[in-house]
Amino acid sequence: MTVAARTAKRHLQAALAAICLALAVAPANAQTASTQADVYTVANVPVDATAASADAARETARLQGEHQAYAILLSRLTRASDASRLPPANDATLNDLIQGFEVANERHSTVRYLANYTFHFRPDAVRQLLRGAGVPFAETLSKPLVVLPVLDSGGSTSLWEDPNPWRAAWNERNAPAGLVPLVMPFGGAEDIAAIDAKTAVAADNGALAAISQRYDGADVLIAHATVVNGGTANESVAVATARYSPGSTAPPQTWNQTYKLGAGEDESALMARAVAGTVAQVEDAWKAANILDVSQVATLTASVPIAGLQDWVAVSQRLRAIPAVQKTDLMAIDRQHAEITIHYVGDLTQLRLALAQNNLDLNGDASNYVLAPHGAGTPH
Repeated sequence: MTVAARTAKRHLQAALAAICLALAVAPANAQTASTQADVYTVANVPVDATAASADAARETARLQGEHQAYAILLSRLTRASDASRLPPANDATLNDLIQGFEVANERHSTVRYLANYTFHFRPDAVRQLLRGAGVPFAETLSKPLVVLPVLDSGGSTSLWEDPNPWRAAWNERNAPAGLVPLVMPFGGAEDIAAIDAKTAVAADNGALAAISQRYDGADVLIAHATVVNGGTANESVAVATARYSPGSTAPPQTWNQTYKLGAGEDESALMARAVAGTVAQVEDAWKAANILDVSQVATLTASVPIAGLQDWVAVSQRLRAIPAVQKTDLMAIDRQHAEITIHYVGDLTQLRLALAQNNLDLNGDASNYVLAPHGAGTPH
């Protein structure tokens, strides 16, 4: 081996050692550190119990909260069609599944206890429970969705304009967080300048990109509701929903559903039911696309363009936040590229989708995969 070759080898070894050290001590960014943990955390569970004493009421309330949180978590991870197959939980099972909890807003008397609990579940224990029951599940967190509720009613189309009972129903929605975080825009001057009802319905690329940029590159959900026979006993709401990823060449996901006024319902209750149904469609489609077959294990090798050590550390942290990625091996690195092997479960389409939710694009094919942050250029 020549002197030059030995020197190059030492430089490479030093670079690899520096990267390993950086990965060992570098704190993950907020998204990386919290993404998977947040999926298995159920926050703000309200409890209210009465018993013979304050201590007994507190214990009863905590156990009630654990059961509520367990039901919320399983609903978050699994499809609605599998609800009847979910394993029931007793107090002993929950004791094994729950890692810890936090309490807020405590109020009590001598016999009553009220509070809000946040429960942290053990991911591996929950996975094992669901696999043992034969229930498929998803745990990949979607990018946030900016919701644009467009309403056609009485011959007018509105988004930001008032009144818009459809937008009000979305703003008033109060439900546990799922795998698809929803963002309700403020409706201020900058939102109004970015997109209006007309450009939203037309899915104008520039307007979609503008509102996405307003909310940190989030995907956009156009929820277009049309009121039919408004103000009568035959009133219904036809909802056409589309999910867009600005900058992506993939076609939008779309859903259509009509909700009819039920006995004893008023328009606000009908709108609220239509909102819940629309969210369920979006959530279920996301889960269906991200249910992982853990028996399907594969690897791929990719080149990661970098301009420095911090670029690689940032990509590595994003990879660590993806449940489908079991581990990543750094094979080689120089000043412009890192070569990595990714070990993952599920299929390649699911991996690409999971990477995209963490702002990573996997391009090319098996002969030349390139992994880079979304929108990043290749260093030269």
